Amino acid sequence: MKIWIKVLLGVVIGGFLGAYLPEARVAGFFKTAAELVINIGYYVLFPLTFFSFAVGIFELRKEGMTLRILGRGILYILAATLLLVLIGISSVVLLAPDRIPIIIEQESPFSVPGITEILQSVFPRNIFTVFTGSGSFLLPVYILALFLGMNFTFDRSISRPVVQLFDALSRILYHGNKFLVEILGLGMIALTANMVFTINGIPQFELFGQLLLLLSINTVFILFGIYPLLLYFLSGKENPYKWLYGSITPLAAAAVSGDAYFTLMSLIHHSRENLGVSRRVGSALFPLYAMFGKAGSAMVTGIAFIVILKSYSSLGLTVSAVVWVMVFSFLVSFLTGPFPGSAVFIGLALLCSWYGRGIEEGYLILRPVLPLLISYGVVLDTATAAFAGLLAARHEDLHHEIFLKDYV
Repeated sequence: MKIWIKVLLGVVIGGFLGAYLPEARVAGFFKTAAELVINIGYYVLFPLTFFSFAVGIFELRKEGMTLRILGRGILYILAATLLLVLIGISSVVLLAPDRIPIIIEQESPFSVPGITEILQSVFPRNIFTVFTGSGSFLLPVYILALFLGMNFTFDRSISRPVVQLFDALSRILYHGNKFLVEILGLGMIALTANMVFTINGIPQFELFGQLLLLLSINTVFILFGIYPLLLYFLSGKENPYKWLYGSITPLAAAAVSGDAYFTLMSLIHHSRENLGVSRRVGSALFPLYAMFGKAGSAMVTGIAFIVILKSYSSLGLTVSAVVWVMVFSFLVSFLTGPFPGSAVFIGLALLCSWYGRGIEEGYLILRPVLPLLISYGVVLDTATAAFAGLLAARHEDLHHEIFLKDYV
């Protein structure tokens, strides 16, 4: 059975259980089960990223393609983030969803690591502490793998045994990740049921209806319109919806988990088995996108912040305010790497704090639907990563075509 069929069956079963089981008795169980499923999704992710990226960089450097691949990948994600922010802000200004009544909520304490703290985690005094982190940030592991991969080429006769060891571990861990993706359908039951219980627990859900409808319209427009159109003209005028079909499993995982790192495990697998993206490209770009490729989260953050501004003020939006939101929604998306499961929440909190003028805690009026906002963001982040990775692989001729019947 195809993986995407098992995943969608898991979503259907989980949705049914969430809708009809007594919430008071089983909601706690499914919440715990969902957290366990996400932990399992992280299980091989960090070592897989470490060994695969080190080998991938070694292979790219041998061919003189390191800067081209990384540069092209970064350029695509910057362009996609800018495009989605423009689409999102334009749609919320034109369609103008209703204001949301100010709801008194208690603020939850959180902290965003500063530049100094991030640099210290990436370059600790003891390099082995990179492997003993909390599991919330891939960047230290990614940078160490980059450092090792770049130095594997200094004397190939000396480094060959180490490269062979890294390559073997990369393949073993990829096989282990493949097994986890194969059984992902079971995990989707718990994740979907937990999401349904979360939605059912949202008070006054109708207050947020127009905002969620706007996000749904934007998501469908981007997934079925913008990205396929760009892929058609930028990648050989072939059927662009094969990319979307090949990404069903990562997109479904993104929708019910709202976690970029959990989604990464299926994205790594499906990008190679369905989209034909080589290991060299996938190992370099997809972890990078999971950390900093937040085009969808930037769009959702911008839309939500405009709604917050309108809710706190009866005055119309000024051009300067709209431009401010565009610029800072774009910028803030690159600061949320340490928060794979809450990028939109952190982004909104930062924007409210930076904007000031009495709305420092304005993001709290959207707290009831934050899990849904995060899911919208991660779905579009995942789609953007698959789109940008495929485009980079095709333009660098590091892609092989896979027939639809062979998709997993």
